Amino acid sequence: INCNAGTTGVSMVGGRISSAAIVGDGSDVGGGASILGVLSGTDGNPISVGRNCLLGANSVCGIPLGDACIIDAGISVLEGTKYIIEPEELEKIKAANPGVELEGDWFKGKDLAGLNGIHFRQDSFTGEMIALRSRREVKLNADLH
Repeated sequence: INCNAGTTGVSMVGGRISSAAIVGDGSDVGGGASILGVLSGTDGNPISVGRNCLLGANSVCGIPLGDACIIDAGISVLEGTKYIIEPEELEKIKAANPGVELEGDWFKGKDLAGLNGIHFRQDSFTGEMIALRSRREVKLNADLH
C-alpha cells in the first residue's frame, strides 16, 4: 500500500494499491492485482474501488470502479481499453446506474468509470474485451477478515 492510499473498511488486499488509490469496504484485491495510482499509469486522477468489488489475481484497475464490480483475473481495465456491451447487458447496467446516459455497443474504460455493478471480462474465443452486469455478490469470509 503506497502513500496516501488505503482502504475504507474491512478489505482483503493481496495485491498493490498505488499512490492515492482507495479501496472500499468489503472489497477483495486479489494476489498480484494492481490498482494504478496518480504516479503510475493514470492521467493524474486518483483511482477508487467501490464497496464489495473483486479484482481478480493479476488484474489491473486503471479507472475508478463503483460498488459491486468485478475484474476477472489477468484483465487490464484502463481508460482507453474498448469494451463491447451487448444491448440486454447495457440495459441492466443502466438500471443499476440511474441517470447514466450510455448509448452504443462499445465503450472505452473511461466511459464506464465509477459505474456500479460491472463485470469486466475477456472473451476466450475472440479475445474481445466485454463488460456485463455483475451477477455475483462479493462477500469476504467473515472468519478470515
